[in-house]
Formats: sequence, structure tokens, C-alpha cells
Amino acid sequence: MFACFRYLARTWHVPGTYLARTWYVPGTCLALVAALHAYEPLPQDRGAAGAWQKIQKLRTTASLMHVTAHPDDEQGAMLATASRGDGARVSLLTLNRGEAGDNAIGPELFDALGLIRTEELLRADQYYGVDQQYFTRVVDYGFSKRLEEALQKWGRENVLRDVVRIIRIERPLVVVARFQGNDRDGHGNHQAAGLIAQEAYKVAGDASVFPDQIRDEGLRPWQPLKLYMGGVRENEDWNLRLDATAYSPWLGDTYGRFARLGLAYQRSQNAGRVDGFAAQRYLYYKRLASRVEAPSKEQTFFDGIDTRPPWYASIADRVDEAIRAFSIADPSASAPALARGLSALRAAKASTADLDRVAVLQRKEQQFVDALNAALGVELTAIARTTTAPVAGDTVIVDVRLTNGGRHPLSYQSTAFSTPAVDGGFVRRAASVVQPGASVDDAVTIELPPNRPPMRPYFTRESLEENRYRVATGSDPWQPRERGFVARATYRLGEVALSAETPIVRPEPLPPYGVANRELSIVPALAVNVSPRRAIVPLAAGDRRLRVQVDLLNNSAAGSSGTLTLTLPAGWTSTPSSAPFALGRPGEKSRFEFLVAPNGLAARDYSIAAVATAGGRTFTEGYETIAHRDLETRYLYHPAATTVRGVDVKIAPGLRVGYVMGAGDDVPSGIAQLGVDVALLTTQDLATADLSRFNAIVTGTRAYGVRDDLRTYNRRLLDYARNGGHLVVLYNTPQEFDPQQFAPFPATLPRDAEEVSEEDSPVTILAPSRPEFTTPNAIAAADFDGWVEQRGSKFFSEWDPAYTPMIETHDQGQRPQRGGWLTATYGRGHYTYFAYALHRQLPYAVPGAYRLLANLLSLAPVRQ
Repeated sequence: MFACFRYLARTWHVPGTYLARTWYVPGTCLALVAALHAYEPLPQDRGAAGAWQKIQKLRTTASLMHVTAHPDDEQGAMLATASRGDGARVSLLTLNRGEAGDNAIGPELFDALGLIRTEELLRADQYYGVDQQYFTRVVDYGFSKRLEEALQKWGRENVLRDVVRIIRIERPLVVVARFQGNDRDGHGNHQAAGLIAQEAYKVAGDASVFPDQIRDEGLRPWQPLKLYMGGVRENEDWNLRLDATAYSPWLGDTYGRFARLGLAYQRSQNAGRVDGFAAQRYLYYKRLASRVEAPSKEQTFFDGIDTRPPWYASIADRVDEAIRAFSIADPSASAPALARGLSALRAAKASTADLDRVAVLQRKEQQFVDALNAALGVELTAIARTTTAPVAGDTVIVDVRLTNGGRHPLSYQSTAFSTPAVDGGFVRRAASVVQPGASVDDAVTIELPPNRPPMRPYFTRESLEENRYRVATGSDPWQPRERGFVARATYRLGEVALSAETPIVRPEPLPPYGVANRELSIVPALAVNVSPRRAIVPLAAGDRRLRVQVDLLNNSAAGSSGTLTLTLPAGWTSTPSSAPFALGRPGEKSRFEFLVAPNGLAARDYSIAAVATAGGRTFTEGYETIAHRDLETRYLYHPAATTVRGVDVKIAPGLRVGYVMGAGDDVPSGIAQLGVDVALLTTQDLATADLSRFNAIVTGTRAYGVRDDLRTYNRRLLDYARNGGHLVVLYNTPQEFDPQQFAPFPATLPRDAEEVSEEDSPVTILAPSRPEFTTPNAIAAADFDGWVEQRGSKFFSEWDPAYTPMIETHDQGQRPQRGGWLTATYGRGHYTYFAYALHRQLPYAVPGAYRLLANLLSLAPVRQ
């Protein structure tokens, strides 16, 4: 929020034009930030239905904030009912971005997954009707069972400070905590969200709490009037029952079902497998605190609150006029009354010194503008004439069109641009009348300065050990993501000044689905991507040479040519020592392989960096493009470097391993770094190939959930194991993997399957004489040191005596768990269920994980 204040009285410059524009109020700034990142409106938010819902929001000053821990925790039916039904302003505060979860739609994990889940939540928010999405700076560090762990990792005061700040920014009348702050919530992050929401409610109105927010950031204390918590059961003490099956004629659906359509966009968590039915009919809420009188059994969250106060009455009267004039055949019939209401609001705002009232009026002003745009059928588009992202120094032409879809002539005034890269704008100087059904078009040239850095997430961290993001200077750390390019058109309806805003987008071909509009973003002229990002070299290997792959991506229309080299530790060499490159068009790539020979390799970390020199400039950074259908494309930047660790690990010679790739992981890369020949198995392989050529076959993370062919041909894999192979099944969820169907012997993987979330949990080896612990590496408790985020997830609870449990571990307060690693002799071969988190450990070069993997793969005899 405080970053918004820095935009005051800002002057933009574009060659030949000047524009002075003042962003004069915090509420306007917030509304603009929210608009910058909007996806295309839903059909239900266009036309008459969209205008009607926006007008309903003008009848009330009700506002509600829902506090959760992760994306998908939110109660969408409640949010949709409050926003789309009651007309309240609804905000959602999600503590973290779900970075530590699994990914059901791709290989991205950790911070890359956080970017995906941010976009998924923003898509879901559209269905919920969320007006403003917020995040704090804390990071999801993995599943946690204990509140104390969450507060220790995040810092209790850090979380409370962020939540108090956001309450003071948003200033909701009602706070609804999704969780209760106790053991019932399960996840430690959930418990923290419930507890901190309650604490923040109590202190946000106290100026002596976090006074720097008031002194340095210009915020003011704010005391919400009511506090509720969710997760209450029907047979418990509740104050409000919400019917998720209530029907909305303007949605053509119930609020619960409509919200679940939004939840289905959170595919990285549910793979899109969310039905259109409400999960339950009623949601129950307990009122924890209230500063107004309200009945014991309430009809809405706002019972007892005057949501149409006297100072808003004259404005609301105009809204009532607009509702009476509304016609589904002609929503613009409401526009004159709405315009009168907006004029009355602006006069009221200018005449009051009550800052709390001003804050509400600022928000209502933006809502009036939104309602008028919808009623008038005003549509603004700004499409760049490029299918690729531009680079610094480029000239971008943007086609702007303002369309009048209503029945009132409009006076078009100007179009201005705001960008994160250019202090500049453009003004159409000559006003023109836009008749009903007509459009006005402009082609605007934006010149990007040659030295502007790429656009990137404003929140970063150096390593997984950091549980809070660092925020770039000048950024607004409470918004979903960084600010982008925006076009803003101003026009008049009679004497009333209005505006419409839209992100500037570029068309991106997306066959076979047509063309998708992606928000315009600046990327570097040359991206340098190194893989693997982390690598191990077995100290026992006869050939310790390491293959380093460098991909160059040219984004410059002028092309890029130069030399690529590696910066190596002292005494190390590479073949080749350097490589020339020449790339001619945007999007062109070239791949280079360097064979690096270490010298004096020891069991510690070393760094190898790639440097591309072109046109007198050096490029030492690359990025991961995170692109999924229905989501905005995002770029996650990282140094062009790899960290190499020498690991004391041996493996049987001549192994060949087949791998069934699941939801996406780096386990195959880890197997290859052990010096093993690994093949990714296709559907045809599973159906007809000679599997006996493999010493081991591994099914990847959640493979049974995303590979129909694996389930179809599972019997062939069991036959492979029975005939002398080793089948290793990695982590799957209970919804994806039923051991009664897919494993050789009976076992139970319950819906509430246990996991051990503490990465430093104590480990006891149960079968120390088995070859998995002796050959070729002697496994000891030390091999479980230095693990990342968790031990494992989804353990068997019961199993046939044919299985041998291999290790025992547990979180604090958890009973001992033995069902995470089970092995069985099956015919002449072996079957292993291994739910420990290899997919998290191998990408971060955890030595013990590599040693365990080497022993698993070495179990079966070498086949000739």
C-alpha cells in the first residue's frame, strides 16, 4: 500500500508528449492495482448480468475479509454469497502461496509452484467475486502438524505485523477466519492463520501496536466490527448458517456450485478434478467478537451493522433509482441515475473531513465507475503488435480501442499508459464523440528505455531455508503480483468524468485453442539457462566428468551473437573451453554442452557459472517460463549457474532403469547423475516393450494419478517384478493409488494417510542387515541429515506380512510411522513402496537421498 503513495503527482513522458496525472487517494490506488491484473471478465460479469451485480454493490457499504493459510483453503461459496449475493466488498488474505505443495500439472516446485498457485487463485477469485486478493510475505515451508512450528519458522510477530497492516489497508467491517487456531485445523499453517486472524482483529485498531505503520507508511488504525471463525459443525455452538445451495438467477447457478467452478482452476492441487456440486449444503460460523448488537442466530455476517449509514443515504437513493430503471434489454437505462449517484458521491467525498468515511467513499467511487462501464457497455482493449515479449530498447506499437456498447453517446477524452518500465504516457489530444455501437481506435508507440531491467516477481528468496520473502524496493508487498503495463481511457457521460482501465496484452498463439492474450512483460535480450541447477558427482566414480548444459534464448529482434564460457573453480577445466553463438530472431534457441573435469573434488559444494558475452554486454541470468493454459505466463529468474557437490556414493555398474514420469519431478536427472542409463517409459513401452532389460523400473511422483496408461498396464509391471525385476513405486495420494488394486500384496493407504512433515524427524533403521542398507553404500542415521522440507507423505497404515518395513520415523507428538518404506520379495524379484520425498531431496543434492536411491536401484542383479 505504501508503495502506492509514491506515485503521487507523478509526471509521465513519451517523446513529444507530456501528461501530469495524480493518483491522489489510497482507495483509488488500491482499486487500480486490482484492475491491473484482471483476467478476461467471466460471461456472468459481462452484459446485463455483470451490470446488475455491480449495481448491487453500490447499495451497501458492507465489507468482509476472509483469512486463510494457502490457496484453496478459502470457502468459495461463502465468498460468492457475500460478494455476488449480498453485494459486499470482499477481500481474501492468503498467508502464503502454497510453494511447498506438490504439482499435479507439471514439473514446477517450490517458488515456481508458488507463482502457479498465485495465478490459479486469481482465476478462482473471479468466480468467488473477490474484489481484492492479498498475500503476506511468509512462505509455505511444507506440511506441518504443529502451530508452534509455524510460529517458529515464520516468527509470530512477523505474521501478525503483516496481517495487521493488511487489515489497516483494507479496513473491513467483518473478518472471517477460515480456521480456528487450534488442533482441529490440522495443518500448522492453518492453525497459525486462525490464531493470527483473531489476534490481528484485537490489535489492528490500537495505534500503539506496530506504530511504524502509522508513522512511516501513512496507515491509520482500524477496528473491524465483527469476527467470525469457520469450520464449525452443525451440532456445535454457531451463530450463522450459510446455505451454499442458494440459487442466483444472475449466475444461473447456486453460489456453491459456481464457486467450485473457480476452485477447479486450482489444478496444480486437484488436477482439475473438482465437480460442479457444492461440497456441502450448509457452512456454519461462530461469532467470536462483535462491537455491535446482533442476534444469537444471524442471517448474514452484517446483522447489526448499519451498511447504509445516513451519510451514504442520498447516494444510495440514486442507486435505487438506477435499479428501478434497470432493464435486462438495456442496462444503460440505469446510467443516468448512476451518474447522478457518482456526482453526489464525489461531492460528499470533497466535503467531509472524516478520513474513515473518505476511505469508504473512495472504494465506492471505483465501484460506481465499474458499474457505469458495465451498464454503458464500455469496453477498452490494448493489444501490442507482437507475439513475443519485448526487451529493453524495443519500440512497441499498441492498438487501443474504446467501444461504446450502450445507447448513450460518450465523449472520449484521452488514453494514457502506465508502465513499470517507462515513466511515460500518451494522450489523445482531440476529444471525440463515440456514438452507441461505435468505437474509437488509436495506435500508440511506446519506446522502452535501453537500460530497463526485466519485469520479475517482486518477492524473492535466496534459498529454501528462508521462510519469508524479501521484497523489492518500491514494490507493494501485499498485492498478488508485480505491476504491469496498463492503458487508461478517460471519457464523459454528459458532464460526469469516467475512466476504463485494462492491462496491455500481446497475442500468443496457443494451438489448437486459438490465440490467448498474455499480459505484456519485458524480458532480457538474452537468457542463459544452465542445467542441472544442482548436480552431484559420485566421488567413487571412475569418470568424474560432469555434463553441463547451457541453453541460450534470444529475445532481441536484432539478434544476439557472441561467446559463451564457463567460470569454473580453480583447477577445473571444460571441453570446449568456450563456444561461439549466433541467434537471429526472437524465440530462437541454441543448446551447448560442456564436459567439465573437476580437480581435487571433495564432499562439498562448488559453483559453475555460465557467462554469455554479446554486443559488449555480459548476460549471467536465465529464467523459467511458467506457462499453463488459462493462466498468465510468468517468469522466474535465477542465476546462470549450477552448484556441484561431491557425494560419497557408489552404485552397481551397468544398471539400466526405466522411469514412468508422473506429475513431474527431477528424479530421472538424479538417477542419471549417479551414472545410470535411465529411459523414460512411454505408453507403448508399458504396453509392449521388453521390460526385462531394466534392472529397476521406478514410477514417479503421483504417476498413478496422471498416467492412465500406468493403471492400464500395471499388471505388466507386476509381472516384470515377479520375473526378477525391481519395481519401485514413489509417492502417490490415496485418491490416485489403491494398493489393493495395484500392489502385489494387500495393504491400506487411507484417505487420511499419515505423513512425516518435519525434515529433521528422528529415523530408526528397522532392517539394518538388508541389502538396501548395506550395498553398495552403508546407510546410517547420518544419511537422513540435511533433508529438505519433509521426510515423506502418504504412508501405508496396514500391510500384508509379505512386506518388510524398512525405517521408522515420526513428527513431534506423532506415533511412530513404519509405512513409508515397505519392500517385499515378489516371485524372483522385488516390489518397493517408497513414500519418502526423493523428488524434493534430489534437486537439492541431499547426499543421503542419493545414497538411498543408489542402493534401491542396485538391489536387482545386473542383467546381461
